[in-house]
Amino acid sequence: MMAHALPLQHWPDVDRHEFVSLFTKGGLLDDQGLLGHWRSASRKLMQLQYACWLSWVRESEPEALTLPPCDRATPARLRAWLAAMESLAPATRLGHVGSVVRLCRSIAPDRSWNVHQAILAGLHRSVKHHGSPRKTGRVLSSDVLFDAGARHVRENDGPITHPNQAVRLRDGAMICLLALMPMRRRALSELALGSSLRVEGAQMTIYLDGAMTKNGQYWEAIVPDILCDQLVVYLTIARPALLSYGSEPQTALWLGRTGAPLHINQFTRAIKNRTTSLLKVGVTPHLFRDAAATTLARTSPAAASMIRPILGHASTRIAEAHYIHADTIAAGRGLATALEAFRQGKDFGR
Repeated sequence: MMAHALPLQHWPDVDRHEFVSLFTKGGLLDDQGLLGHWRSASRKLMQLQYACWLSWVRESEPEALTLPPCDRATPARLRAWLAAMESLAPATRLGHVGSVVRLCRSIAPDRSWNVHQAILAGLHRSVKHHGSPRKTGRVLSSDVLFDAGARHVRENDGPITHPNQAVRLRDGAMICLLALMPMRRRALSELALGSSLRVEGAQMTIYLDGAMTKNGQYWEAIVPDILCDQLVVYLTIARPALLSYGSEPQTALWLGRTGAPLHINQFTRAIKNRTTSLLKVGVTPHLFRDAAATTLARTSPAAASMIRPILGHASTRIAEAHYIHADTIAAGRGLATALEAFRQGKDFGR
């Protein structure tokens, strides 16, 4: 059975001090903690997972709470905690133990953590073997997603006679964008004309600064021509219509039926509902990233090498995971080329 999370104010003093120090934001006169660059959501998740660990220790071995964090997190004790979490999904167990090990390694980076890393490696294998029920049947090929979005744009093209028509066209354009340029939901929600989306003649370019990406790295890409076609329809027909329903000028790319920018939490619902109606499968913005990685991996090793730059990952570990996963997909569903070579005739397999 999983223990409840122990509130931060009830943590042992040394744990609370180490945690706060690691996440201290740097200032003009203060040093930044080792994890001070993490986003708030990542910090809160680690805090919750570590709090579950402390709660379990308090219930099972209360005397261990007097130990320093790194001395407390022995391999034997972590394995006992894993056994107590047996009913949870492998990915959940990996996240919890991973947070404990990550925190301890940050506190004592020079200490040997080989046995702990071996435990995490075993959990990674369990996650791959178990798969994700959340994704089962929902990771479609990127070309299927793009075709569905483009078809929806065509079906709603023309003079806007009702706000719903503009919304449908908008959703089709968003699906096309995510199919070929699968950015994270936050970046998608913050796209703005003239800054992160620039139109120069017949060319469109997307610029994401470090504040818009998970790893804090700058990301820039020219929009493929076939995607430009879909975005132009949205920009010249649907967006002006949606803007007319509001009372203020807007630079945000994506607008709602009231003419105001869409809130970040509206994107998942809108895209999931629209893909459900078009494909009978609800695809969230994040699953477009899985679709792109898997589509590229299924095509060829040369195409698979594009996964990291397209998704904006800092390492190749995610790309390798998708390449392995692609081997298990039925051959009859294969694509001729990655994303049909972005529909421009380029063969990434050569």
